[in-house]
Amino acid sequence: MNKSLCNSASKLKSYLSIGDIGISDSLLEILKNSCGSYPSPVKKFIELLKYIQNNNIHMTSFKELVALHELVAPHDSAVVSMMSIHFNLTIGTIANLGVQTPYVEDLYQKLCSGRAIGVYLATELAHGNDLIAIETQANYLPEKGVFILNSPSPNAYKFMPNTTPCKLPKVAVILAQLNVSGKKYGIFPFILPLSVNSKLTPGIKITPLGDKPGFYLDNAITSFNNVEIPFEGLLAGNMITLTKDGKISLHIKELRERFSLITDRIHSGKLCMAVSSVAAAKSALHITNTYGNKRKTFGYSGAMPIINYSHFKEGIAWDTLSTIIHALYLKELIRKVSIILSESVKNFKFKDELLIEIITAKSLCTWRTQEILINCRERCGAQGLFTLNKISPYLISNFGAITSEGDNLVLSLKAGGMIILNKMKEINKTSFQHNLFSILNDYMNFLYKKLNRLIVNNNKKINLDMLNKHSGDFLELSQTYAVLSVVTTTIDTYHDNNDDDFDMIIEGYLLDWIHRTMSNLLKSEVINLQESQKIDERRIEYIRKHAERINDYISSFGVDKAGIETPISSHDYISWYADNHHQIKNN
Repeated sequence: MNKSLCNSASKLKSYLSIGDIGISDSLLEILKNSCGSYPSPVKKFIELLKYIQNNNIHMTSFKELVALHELVAPHDSAVVSMMSIHFNLTIGTIANLGVQTPYVEDLYQKLCSGRAIGVYLATELAHGNDLIAIETQANYLPEKGVFILNSPSPNAYKFMPNTTPCKLPKVAVILAQLNVSGKKYGIFPFILPLSVNSKLTPGIKITPLGDKPGFYLDNAITSFNNVEIPFEGLLAGNMITLTKDGKISLHIKELRERFSLITDRIHSGKLCMAVSSVAAAKSALHITNTYGNKRKTFGYSGAMPIINYSHFKEGIAWDTLSTIIHALYLKELIRKVSIILSESVKNFKFKDELLIEIITAKSLCTWRTQEILINCRERCGAQGLFTLNKISPYLISNFGAITSEGDNLVLSLKAGGMIILNKMKEINKTSFQHNLFSILNDYMNFLYKKLNRLIVNNNKKINLDMLNKHSGDFLELSQTYAVLSVVTTTIDTYHDNNDDDFDMIIEGYLLDWIHRTMSNLLKSEVINLQESQKIDERRIEYIRKHAERINDYISSFGVDKAGIETPISSHDYISWYADNHHQIKNN
């Protein structure tokens, strides 16, 4: 490789390491502590809060918050979940919608300084993705100047926030239906300490749900019985004005518009989940690649490392390609969202176009990571099952990422509909058009025209029958839109002239997604059988030529520098097991 190509590859690799904020020995010591039950991650999270405070890490910056997610995710998914809830959902919602009264400011400062843990109580036993229909009631009593919070039935029990009491007090943002003078105004968030002086606030009942295998978060069922919230506890932003004597003025009259504003931080949380998921993929690929290079087998040419088998080497290469591109794409998307959030501190709401991109990015990245983790687990054989080797816990945590901040399937169907209703039939033009790009672009146009025709014939509305009958098309539209967004964004952001490494990676990513979509491309007549055969031949030739070059990028993930250690990714995994066996015998 000539000098200019080395420089371009080096530049690209510099964008791929886990966590941009670096890692100190003291932070590494916190993260490496193993957790076998839900109190352990809570203790680790409390230590992390102290570290953040002592080292002046600015978690009000969304970019820094996401960078910390990426750094912590390969170590402990439960801590990442607590961190996202605390900083993004709880603190983020208060910052966006809270009025700076002494009551709110006191609780906010406790959260920001790590003297309290933030929790977010939205979903209920009977309501998950349909948050707008939650049943928890907050009735305003003007004679007392307080809201009375109630769970009217088991349907309304908050399921499954991490509210279990611990060493630090927990401060909750609670979504409830606001009722004033017998009139309903829809969902609003309220801020309330769940405990005071180590005692639960009167009327609150918390029942731990127990462990989820490998994902030790202190989930619980939480209910309310005539719980008093002070007048200042309503987080309404500029949506309404409520006087102490119960007079109310609506400034944003549309219920769904208010709901969008209230749930804004759930959407930024989708990016936190996507980044955490891709960080797990990076770590799993590093572990698997190291194992493949060190694990010997007796093959057709005698003793050799198992990565000499093409199915192993090329399989890792395809997974690495996706991980590289998704990491680059998320880095740019987060930069864009960070700027927007920093410019709009109060009463912020994502525009539909950006919301569609965030939704589809989360689904695309977490679903693809799930495939990668399953592949890595199998490639590592029986050793891939052990918790110490991390891949199985990554799988469990990625299930959480797929579900958290909105289930991928539900979100993707919604995004497909939003693409049609917002007339987003074209991805932004890119300065560099790949010859494979047009195939997926034509497929998206085919899906758009098909679904748009149905909607126009139905008075520009999507009904349940339409969604059920054409759910596959809505999902395909959503995913194809995501892939095209990934490609155009990464090309526009990172492509330089004469950057052969980047061109090679883009070509592979497009070949992979066209291969995945091949049957639908043929059915929709975007390509014919002869063209599909040529693409398959090109794909096989491509991976045989570039697999080693692609896998070389795994070292750029910086997994070792992030402190990820497993027996099968150690310098000599047999010595690791032998040393620990000796230690156990001595104990």
